[in-house]
Amino acid sequence: MKTVVVTAIGLLAWCLAGSAQTNVAPFGGGPIYSLDQFGPVTTPKETFAKATADILAAGGGVLIIPANTPPSWNPPASPQSIFRIPEVPAPAKSWGKKAGVTVVDARGGTLKVNPAQVTGMEMNRKLDLSGEQSLPFWDYFPMLKLRNTVLHGSTSYRDWLQEAAPAGKDSKFYVATIRGIFPGMFMSIGEYGTVERLFVKSVGYDKEKGMWYFVADTEHGQPKGTIMGNKNHVNVLDMQTTSHNENQTFDVRMWRYNYSQGDNYLFDARFKYMGDVHSTAGDENGVLYAAFVEPLLNIFRGEVTSWDSGTHDLKFKPTVSATLGTGRPLINLNPAKWITNGTVVICQPASWIDYMSPNLVEKVYQGKTYPTTLTKNKLNNKVLRMGGLIRFSAAAPITDEVVGRYFAVDDPSEYVPPSGPAAPIRRWFLIDSLTNNADGTKDITIIRHWWGAKSAGSPTLYKPANATYDGHVKPLRYVIAPGANVYDVSKAVNHPATTLKVVPGPFTGTAADFAPGDRVEQAIGSDPFKPIPFRAWMWDAIPGAFPAPVFDVSNNGHVQRQTALHIRGGTRGSLTKDLENRYDQQAPWNEMITLDSTANNAIKFACDVANSAILFMQPNNREQPIKWHYGTETNQPDRVASLTVSRATGDFNFSGGLVTTGGLSGGDKPARNLRGMNIAIPAGAQEFQVKFATAEADAQYAVFIEQNWIGQRAIVNKQAQGFTVKFEKPAPADAMFDWMIIR
Repeated sequence: MKTVVVTAIGLLAWCLAGSAQTNVAPFGGGPIYSLDQFGPVTTPKETFAKATADILAAGGGVLIIPANTPPSWNPPASPQSIFRIPEVPAPAKSWGKKAGVTVVDARGGTLKVNPAQVTGMEMNRKLDLSGEQSLPFWDYFPMLKLRNTVLHGSTSYRDWLQEAAPAGKDSKFYVATIRGIFPGMFMSIGEYGTVERLFVKSVGYDKEKGMWYFVADTEHGQPKGTIMGNKNHVNVLDMQTTSHNENQTFDVRMWRYNYSQGDNYLFDARFKYMGDVHSTAGDENGVLYAAFVEPLLNIFRGEVTSWDSGTHDLKFKPTVSATLGTGRPLINLNPAKWITNGTVVICQPASWIDYMSPNLVEKVYQGKTYPTTLTKNKLNNKVLRMGGLIRFSAAAPITDEVVGRYFAVDDPSEYVPPSGPAAPIRRWFLIDSLTNNADGTKDITIIRHWWGAKSAGSPTLYKPANATYDGHVKPLRYVIAPGANVYDVSKAVNHPATTLKVVPGPFTGTAADFAPGDRVEQAIGSDPFKPIPFRAWMWDAIPGAFPAPVFDVSNNGHVQRQTALHIRGGTRGSLTKDLENRYDQQAPWNEMITLDSTANNAIKFACDVANSAILFMQPNNREQPIKWHYGTETNQPDRVASLTVSRATGDFNFSGGLVTTGGLSGGDKPARNLRGMNIAIPAGAQEFQVKFATAEADAQYAVFIEQNWIGQRAIVNKQAQGFTVKFEKPAPADAMFDWMIIR
């Protein structure tokens, strides 16, 4: 059977090598050879040289490397050469590609096809149905399909050891989060010094410590705070070009010649079009880079048929299980095992990640704020403690047993849209700690993930109105439910066994544990790092001559484009409607463009505009301000200066500080001087000459004078450099005057 399979693979490779045909040495009927036909595979280098020479002499073909060929030997480049007529050194009148050899090697379990080095491989498909046929309705017909299903064995984990793990057999490694860890997992621990490769023998929960752990043998032992993890890439396609020779190329060439209508998506492409592109009732247009980010909400729900805490096997009634995944908790939906009495209030910090910015304005509740802080964790190391407050009323029956269970706000306004009370999708957060207050209220912290598992004071609420602060107390309904991390779904995703592997938790073996008949759901990711559709990071090390941009946009066509960057979302042009109608009652964007780096010029304007350099449309009769932060007081929020233009009159309005100017002008020439104050006059003087610090363009300006003694005065001899004042009465002692000019 193996021979048949290998021969079929070789035949496929032979068919793919059809591009190697030349008019000098045409291929025959598809000859396929094995290396051992040409000599012993124990000397593969010599045998390979003979085999390829004979195959090339016969017009090319496919060479299969047998499984018993020494594994240390790898075939060299698949031979192929170029013909010239006449031969060198005479100038060539014609040249082309000779026949080549395609090598097929399946040793080691991975099929490797080394095509002829010049012609490579080519696949051809021509779609040409008869005149009475068309393709079926609204389907996809790719030339090549690659399907990659990842069920079990890969992981993505990286965090710090919470307590020291002593050397020896069956050592316990206590972790901040158990998600991403499973029995049988390979774990690398230690970043500097001694690095060990661990085998995870089992996972469990220590009720006394209130911590999850995994069990592994360690030869050296590991101190607390050691980094550990394992991240795998089980990807669909891996392409690599190693170029040691001058070569102008691209790794993916995908050009499309579009002569009719149809919605088009292209990647790394030249899109050459002649039709109108946009098809009837289509909406995609022609898109060269399409990035659509959509959360999936069709979560798994089922019913427990059995649960074995010893083997970690949880069986469920057959149901749609395609959206199951490891690293997300399984929540027990049995309301008899929930805690719901009383209410909860939630305070939000000014920032969950920023703990030092002077611009943050924290909300106050009961005389206190609850900001994000830098504090000590269980390792006695500095960590980020994300801010906020989750406080339960005295009527809530919350005890230490809730640690390790899951918390969700159960107000309909906080369900994940578009779900509703009939089948709500809640956001479930793992409870990290409990604090009992003297007045009978209780506070909890939850786990949120921000470059490691972090303790947090609150979740992010959908609705700002659901947050509590002094003057606005908003009691909310809640649910605390048992739940556990799922670490293996390979026997559950479209599998007849319908079995999940679940990590035991603090409630294992109690009345709150999973039991037959319990309805369960696998929670969505309640606190996602939202995907980034486009990222461009650079690690340049060498300065260069070309001023290369990161995004290069140029309209080299014959007609105008509407805009170079169009940012959309929400109710177009109406902040009021967005705040009223959007689910989170927020504007679609907190900031549309953020500049957080350093630069010689933050924005360089070198554009000759036909209309305006910056155009403020000021829709909905709302004045759009320009704001500056100022103030240097320590631990105080910045003060704000604001400049607006009246929507009705066009008048400038400035608030927040003084406006300084070099001069006032009512004409087309700017003034270069403004005023002089407390100009001292010698006693007895009846004339004084004022010289400007900067000469005006000419003498076309008005002068206003005020003096500190009674008498007439006159302006004489106005010049661009200044003017002269004559006084009716001699100046007394301590005489002074003020002046101001307006052009």
